[in-house]
Parts: sequence; C-alpha cells; structure tokens
Amino acid sequence: MATAHYRLLTPSGEATEEGTGDAKVADGTFVVTPDAGEVLRVPFGQIASVAEAEPFTLRVALAQGTVVELSRLGVMRTQLLAEMRDAHANAAAKTAATVGEADIFSGFASGEQVEIRVYDDALLVIGSGILLRVSFAFVKAVRDDNYVITIEVTGSDPVVLTRLGNRTGEFTQALSRRIGDARGRTSAFLGALLPGLDPMALRQLSGLLRDGVAVPVDTLNGIHPDLAATLIEVAALPERRAGVAELARHAEIALGFRQVTSVHKEAVGVTPWRDHAATPLIGGHDGHAGSFVPGFAGMLAAGVMAGGPGSFGLGGFGGGYGARGYSGAGPFGFGEDYGSVGDYWAYRALGAGMRTPAQHQMTQRPDVSRGRLIPAGDDLSALTATGDDPTVLAFILARTGGMVVFEVLNLAEPPTLVFRSEGQDGFGVINRALVDSGFKPAAPAGGALTTPARQVGEPAVLTDLFVGQVRRDDNWSGQLATLLAG
Repeated sequence: MATAHYRLLTPSGEATEEGTGDAKVADGTFVVTPDAGEVLRVPFGQIASVAEAEPFTLRVALAQGTVVELSRLGVMRTQLLAEMRDAHANAAAKTAATVGEADIFSGFASGEQVEIRVYDDALLVIGSGILLRVSFAFVKAVRDDNYVITIEVTGSDPVVLTRLGNRTGEFTQALSRRIGDARGRTSAFLGALLPGLDPMALRQLSGLLRDGVAVPVDTLNGIHPDLAATLIEVAALPERRAGVAELARHAEIALGFRQVTSVHKEAVGVTPWRDHAATPLIGGHDGHAGSFVPGFAGMLAAGVMAGGPGSFGLGGFGGGYGARGYSGAGPFGFGEDYGSVGDYWAYRALGAGMRTPAQHQMTQRPDVSRGRLIPAGDDLSALTATGDDPTVLAFILARTGGMVVFEVLNLAEPPTLVFRSEGQDGFGVINRALVDSGFKPAAPAGGALTTPARQVGEPAVLTDLFVGQVRRDDNWSGQLATLLAG
C-alpha cells in the first residue's frame, strides 16, 4: 500500500476529483481509498494502460476513458508501478485465455517498451497502449534479421519486435520451441484419435488442424474419405452428432480442435547424489593406539618427533642453524630456554596433545541432489477430447448465407452461438477471434448489468458481430432456424 495524491480525470483531461489517499493492488483489483470520499475499485481487466506519464507520476487509464493519476508516492512509487504492471499483464493473459506458464522478455514494439510473454499456445505483447495476442496456429514464419524479430501472422500485419538485447537469441529459440511443441501436441492428439491413419496422412492432417483452426469437411475428406465422419464420431457427444448432421444439410461445415488446458508436467522423482569413493574418516582409525591423535595429523606429528619423513632435518624442525638457532631440544625449540614449551606448541600445532571439543573435526561431504528420474515435459496422454473436463475442445463452424454458427461438440453446457459473417474473409475472422478469446461465449449485444463488461483486449468482433445464442433443448432446431433466417 502507498499513500499518494490522486486525481480523477475525464477522457477530455478535466479533473473531477483530487485528494490524498491510499493506493494498492489486491486480488486482481486496483484500489484507491481516499482520506475523505468513496473507495474506487477497478478490476485490472478494465484497465487499458499503466504508465509513468511523467517523472514520479503514474497514469492509470480505464477502458471507459477515465484516468486515475497518482503522484507524491515517495519511495513506494517503483514498487507500486511494478505491482500494477505485473497485475495488468496477468489480467491480459487471463483475458487472452493463454495456456501454460510464460517465458517473459522485455523489448519494443511500435516504438513503445513492452513486456513479451511466450505461452504454450500464443505470444502476448503487453504495453501501455498495446495488448496483442498472436496465436501460434496462425503464425506463418519467424525471422531474426540483425536483432529485429518479424513474426508473420495470417490475417493481420506482421508483428515486429526490437531491442531485446542479448536475449534476442533466447527469445527466438523459446518462440520456435513453443511453436514446435504446440504442433507436436496436435500431431500426438490426432494420432491417438486415429491410430489407423497412415503417418503421411496424419502429418498432412496435423498441418491443417493446427490448434484452433477450423478446416472444411471436404478438405478433410480429401485426405481420407471417412476422415471427417470418424473425427466427429470419436470426439462429439452422442446428442451433438444429430445436430451436426442437420447443420451439414444446410451449411458448409468446418471442424477444429483447440487445446484449452496445459498438459506440461514438472520434473519429479529426485534421486540423491552419492559419492562412491571411500569417505575419509580422519579421526576414526583406532584413536586409542598411541599418544598422538589418530589420522594424518597424528602420523605427521609422530614423524616429526621421530625425525622421519616430514621432519625437515634432525630432531623434527630443529638443527641446521647452529647451537642457538632452530636446533634446540625439540621442534620449535628456539634454544635451550624454550625447549619444553616449544615441544608443547609443536604437538598442539600438529593436532596432538589435549583433546578438547574445540579441536578441528573433519567436515563431511555435503549430500547434494542431482538428476531427475522423470524430466519435465508434456504429458501427451492427457490430451483428450472425452470426459467431463476435456483438455481439448472439439468444435464446428457452419457457414450459411451471411451467418456463421459455432458449436462445441464435446461439452453439454455451451449454447450454440451465431455470428454475422462480413467480407470475403468473414469466416476466418470469426475463427481467429474465437481462438484469441479462448472460445468463451460472447456477451449479449448491448450488454447488461448482470453481464461482465468486455475485458480490455477481448476480441471486439465477437461482440460486434454477435447475433444470438440457442440453448440445447427440444426446440433447438426451430430456434436456430429462426435466428439464421432473421
């Protein structure tokens, strides 16, 4: 929490309220509590941008155009700005329905500093005035030209990212790896659905049915005559198959699959590292065999006292420098007057003498952990279109006249949605918007007080082209026919 001077500005820049209050980020909500006044609570899904408009002043722009300006934050300014940017990015990822955990980078797009997140299924570019989702299913190429990353996308302008610095290569590798992994999961999922399909046909099918892309039934049947019917048979609920057959009599059907849940598994089964060499046991070899301490120190002390190896001359360290040099009565003798004292300190220096708790003990090797029994990776067996909570949604898009019908095949609850199809690529526009929205039902046209407001970054086409929805009941066919005729 930070104490700040706040101002509320209209879209035209006129100040309507100002004062002192507390600002904080809590549970995905930006909260301003004035010293005198009502609390302002803004979900981060309704925040269009968070930026430092001028030195030491934060500017929070809301979706409806209102601006909250915060100043005089003191030392808490940097922390509050970081928390708000993180919360804004997390809300954008939730709105974009991304799958998995992100690799996070920083760079520039359209001349603005942005945060770049690479998920399992999409690239997310988040800035103060930018919120862009690039689904891997629609990526045609990724080019790295002298630290400039260009991503070509079906149906939109290329995305150009610059100034990633020394992380440019890391970003390119991460993006290419995630795209490759996504296409590998598609191939594994389709291979599990159709184990009898020829490998080359499976490769062709996987290239068409990329994550979320709807492919016309006639195109699928060009690979194998029974391909579309088999996919619908194995993926659709029994009660949905009759509806698909009815739509097929009046409309052009396209079939697709979209992964909605991550199947990545962290590494498990850590095994402890063991040193197979003999563990040194200095101090443990028959410690009561003599007057010297056991082990290497005692051996060295005994050798010195005996004038043996390591003695540096006769009588330990003595000898060699005349009668009153270093040749006294024993090691460290320093002459006749220090003979006994020199012996004592020589014993102690070499580890002999009194055994006290303070005596140095051998430090055992640390028991570090290395290796993973099961490395991190995707659990491909978890990719399934069946069950109460499938990780892959099976769906169809049916185009008839100027309308497009969206129907989920392997879940009982979602209603049938109908959209207008405008322009030559109207079908593709709706397909891409559905992928970018995570296949969430569109809000009713015009909105309602009980319906959540459209989140910042949510594809507007799903609301702008929304016609209506039909619940699955006994009158489903009649209601859908009426909606398509209107």
